[in-house]
Amino acid sequence: MFDSVFGSSGSLVLVAVPIALVVGLWVWFLINRASVRANEQVRLLQEIADQQRQQTALLQRLAGNARGDQTPLGDDDELNPALDFKGFIPER
Repeated sequence: MFDSVFGSSGSLVLVAVPIALVVGLWVWFLINRASVRANEQVRLLQEIADQQRQQTALLQRLAGNARGDQTPLGDDDELNPALDFKGFIPER
């Protein structure tokens, strides 16, 4: 009875719809996975930038102590603006 209502194109629809659904889900999975990885990389790059900022401040304090300067530097007060990564957003 099903074949008489839909004909041969009905069975084609029954095959094509699940295939399209599986392909769509696979594409969604790949896009979602790439997005999650990109977000993770951005987070890691921000952590690296923060660590580099801390290392730069520490090196400047050590260099000041080696020269005999006794004035401690603030965390980001006297950093070279070229080395200041505040507000830095790494590209994806």
